[in-house]
Amino acid sequence: MFNQTTLKPELINIIPALAEFSINSAALPLLDNSYGDLVNDSRTVSEGDIFCAIIGHDQDGRAYISKAINQGAKVVITQCETQAEHGDIYLEENTPVVKFYQLNEHLFTLAKSYYQSPQNAMTLIGITGTNGKTSTSQLIAGMLMANHKRCAVIGTNGAGMLGALTPINNTTPAATDLHQFFNRFSAMQVSHVAMEVSSHALSQKRASADLFDIAVFTNLSRDHLDYHGTMEEYALAKRQLFSANHKQIAVLNYDDTQSKIWLQNWPETQPVWLYARDNSVTQFSYFICAQDISLHIHGVSFTLKTHLGETVINSPLLGYFNIDNLLAAIAVLLIDGTEVNQLNDLVKQLAPIEGRMEAFTNPRSDLPTAVVDYAHTPDALEKALLACREHCTNKLHVVFGCGGDRDKGKRALMAQVAEQYADVIVITNDNPRTEDAQLIANDILAGLSQQDSSNVTVILDREQAVLNTLKIAGEGDIVLLAGKGHEDYIILSDGKGGTQKIMYNERALVANYYQQFNAESNL
Repeated sequence: MFNQTTLKPELINIIPALAEFSINSAALPLLDNSYGDLVNDSRTVSEGDIFCAIIGHDQDGRAYISKAINQGAKVVITQCETQAEHGDIYLEENTPVVKFYQLNEHLFTLAKSYYQSPQNAMTLIGITGTNGKTSTSQLIAGMLMANHKRCAVIGTNGAGMLGALTPINNTTPAATDLHQFFNRFSAMQVSHVAMEVSSHALSQKRASADLFDIAVFTNLSRDHLDYHGTMEEYALAKRQLFSANHKQIAVLNYDDTQSKIWLQNWPETQPVWLYARDNSVTQFSYFICAQDISLHIHGVSFTLKTHLGETVINSPLLGYFNIDNLLAAIAVLLIDGTEVNQLNDLVKQLAPIEGRMEAFTNPRSDLPTAVVDYAHTPDALEKALLACREHCTNKLHVVFGCGGDRDKGKRALMAQVAEQYADVIVITNDNPRTEDAQLIANDILAGLSQQDSSNVTVILDREQAVLNTLKIAGEGDIVLLAGKGHEDYIILSDGKGGTQKIMYNERALVANYYQQFNAESNL
């Protein structure tokens, strides 16, 4: 039997509270100066932290308890496999370890209680969908900030205020990391958080619907089937973002087929706002619609019609899908109380989002325009190519690859998209991980109808592929560099069955390429 008198005095009241947490979820008496953060990654444990050892999808955190203790963990909460063990306590290296049944499922609520729910004082906006999450979240944050409201973001590009993002490992952080961010945002007097919510996070209960005041769905297309198995399961995971009650307002893309399927059985208890380029959306009570769309060299313009009124929008962003992202963001702003007549001024202040249809060019007319985009699914690649085509007066080049150890079925599909919409195709690396890069390229080539076509090249070294394509492209051409976007690395095999990251920043590479011509023109 564990003897609580062996505990340090400040732990005596805390351990029973942890042991009883799943029964009584009242706020835990943990947040004081003697404790650090709640952490479930042993690599980030600091002195005084509480380490949560989760049985995860890929790794078992219990294997890292000793490491966490050596790094200064003050208490360990470890997942146990039977309910009978819940609440058992033992000492490891003189550190109390509390067993917790189904800790992976309760960690979100535990973290929320530990940090005393700082998010309750903020407006939380969750964005899910296959494509557009990052762009939409940053558009929301950009417009809210322009409207004098402090909005942080959490997502693929990092967490924090725009322009000062902290890199994170997953699009949606682990429950403990997420609440750490909320706690820090609260100290920064943040009033709004625009957060990407991945299907993985929803499936693994790293985020739950009741967290969000506003929930946005952008679209659904093939991705992550290596994890979800089927499109039906993938859609069900996304659907978990929505609360089905009046405490949350839903924002759905009415142009997307999945939204229409959901609307057939949408709960009457949850209000829903719909956005679209399809004019039929105006039949609904709450709508946002783009009409009279004009795409031009400086971006896009359109008439915005809503149930609250209409205005003209002029945006520096490229492509139809960025209109979709902008409509989603505008819906959120209107829900938050922004007036329709304020929107155009707020949109004009938006800057291109790093690695999302980000255009690079040079005053020299004989040089092509490069567009760096994160597109790494068939649907995203198609949208990016179509957007570039709208602005292209000559040849459209595309440089892309496919990730290793991921859904192999999309490789041939991406090749078919490239062949349909691009004039010149260059196949290269995009995080091959433990797979042979040439075999990935072969899978892509297999999707082409004419594999020996003169307009198709394989250059596995991505830097060389990019530079070579920019050199051969000419006046009026656009070069779409798809897949890396904001990322500043490539993940390759380490030759030992694992992976390694090497530095590679495509945005910097392209910027430096054009910079040399600026230098030459100044000689």
